[in-house]
Amino acid sequence: MRYASLLLIVGALIAASSASASPQAVRPVTLTIYVGKHGVAGGPKKFTVHKNAHVVLVVHSTIGEAVHLHGYDIEKPIRSKTVPVRLPFVAKVSGVFEIELHLTETRGLRIALLTVK
Repeated sequence: MRYASLLLIVGALIAASSASASPQAVRPVTLTIYVGKHGVAGGPKKFTVHKNAHVVLVVHSTIGEAVHLHGYDIEKPIRSKTVPVRLPFVAKVSGVFEIELHLTETRGLRIALLTVK
């Protein structure tokens, strides 16, 4: 009986120490934009996130060549009209940033504005 109690205590201590030693998982803020052949329904989206937030920008688009987040200089090509583009980043810079869809090398379409506070 004492041996079983001792095992329970030791197990609880190990579980508690490993839980406190591992870093907390950060759940990202997901921002989703749908772009059809005529652009974003209702016009460009507006998003606000807190500084240092972990963010994943998800863009579903049937048009364009790439998605570009200005100010952070993150750009990813649109490889498929059925698979969304995912841009993960940490919002380390405060300000207002344009999210643009590159239609061609010289033509862009604003699909959203991101405010980082």
